[in-house]
Order: sequence, then C-alpha cells, then structure tokens
Amino acid sequence: MIKRLAFVAGFGVGFVVGSASGRKSYESLRESAINTWNDPKVQDKVAEGTDWVKAEVPVVGGKLAETAQKAAGTVSSKAQEGASAVKDKAQGGAASVKAKVGSNSSDADLPKPVTTEKDVDMDAAEPAPTKDDMKN
Repeated sequence: MIKRLAFVAGFGVGFVVGSASGRKSYESLRESAINTWNDPKVQDKVAEGTDWVKAEVPVVGGKLAETAQKAAGTVSSKAQEGASAVKDKAQGGAASVKAKVGSNSSDADLPKPVTTEKDVDMDAAEPAPTKDDMKN
C-alpha cells in the first residue's frame, strides 16, 4: 500500500513539475497554498497553536526533568545492587580458592588447561626482514 502511494505521489510530482500543463497546475496550486496560508483565519489558528505550545513547554519540560531524575535514581540503585552482588560473588570465589589452596589439595582437583605449552608454536613464521628487504 505504501509503495503504491509513493508511486502515485512520485507520478503526480513528475507530472506537475515536468509538463507544461503541469506547470500551470503547479502555479495554480502554489498560489492557492499561499493564499490559504495568508488567510487571517488560518493565521489566527497558527497564533493560537503557537501560544498553546509556548504555554505547555514549561509543563512538559518539568515532567521530563522529573522522569529523568526518577530514572537516574532507579539506574543508580540497580547499579549498586549489581555491584554488591558481584562483590559478594567475588568474595565467595576468593574464599573458595583460599580454601583449596590452604588445604594443599592436589593438582587433580584443578581443571586441565585447554592449551598446553607444547601446543603453542613460538617459532617465527618467516625470518625477520633485513636491510636488503627494506630497499625499494
């Protein structure tokens, strides 16, 4: 539906701008729009709407400020709760590690590493460049 509307609108604009009769229609439409905009009744409604917006901006701004402060408080409290939970978990983990180390547990209790030193190739893939390699 939107594609059809866009096509019709594009076709109409192309017709108005592109053809001689369309140019006449465009000028007529433009003149009508200017006359409508300059009509005192329309200007009265525009002024009324502008005055209403000017009156409502402070109210809306105050509500936005209140909401922002409330959101900041909520985010702050949630962040503190999260930090407290992380701290508790870290302390529990540290206590667990201290208990294992303190009890002189064997290495069999620890997980096996995924990669060992033998798996890692520390040799360079190619020799380092020399002065001759740097010349253009």
